[in-house]
Amino acid sequence: MKIKLFLLVLISFVLFFDISAQKNDKKITITGRVTDVYSSPVSGALIMIDGNTTTIKTNYKGYYKIKVKPSVSQIGVFTTITGVKEEPINGRTVVNFNLDKIITLEPGVGTGGVSEDVVNEGYGSARKGNLSKPVTKSDVSGSEYSSFSSIYDVLNTVPGVLVSGTNVTVRGVGTTGSSAPLFVVNGITVNSISGINPSTVKSIEVLKGPAASVYGLQGANGVIIIQLKGGN
Repeated sequence: MKIKLFLLVLISFVLFFDISAQKNDKKITITGRVTDVYSSPVSGALIMIDGNTTTIKTNYKGYYKIKVKPSVSQIGVFTTITGVKEEPINGRTVVNFNLDKIITLEPGVGTGGVSEDVVNEGYGSARKGNLSKPVTKSDVSGSEYSSFSSIYDVLNTVPGVLVSGTNVTVRGVGTTGSSAPLFVVNGITVNSISGINPSTVKSIEVLKGPAASVYGLQGANGVIIIQLKGGN
């Protein structure tokens, strides 16, 4: 009788610890959202766990959902432009990320079929294929542009730009006060572009909407970025 009672107690202990171990090893679900510096969703961002990549990516609204072991301590997000940003879990089941740049990725970024044109984002450069922002870039370095008498004649050939004399506006933007866009020449904002020789211009980029918002209120009417030949 004593032996049976001892075995019963032993089995009870074994079952108790087995169930406890299963509970302690049960995966937890972590959800969250990844946004850029202006709270726009970042899609296609890769989720990382304790420094290791996973197969989980954010959806088109920037949301993700992943199951992890209770022992996991760090969760991170990776994009080709911002690199890795990590947060300690500390028992949380909701972990949001706010990246420090304007960026919207699509699944498969960096693979074939993605445009490799480099565009200026204000903070630096990014691949055009990684942006879902309104961006137009025109190569105006050809010899045919040397025959233009002014920079305004060159701008008149750029899609999305309206030119009337020396007045320039960007199509599709809501104007605030003056309708003039912000001009950036070789990375420096300027008040006038009248003195630019058309033969010295390498490329012209037009930014509007979220792509221009990195320049703050100055970019509310759009941004025209002029890169001169020989400039950085």
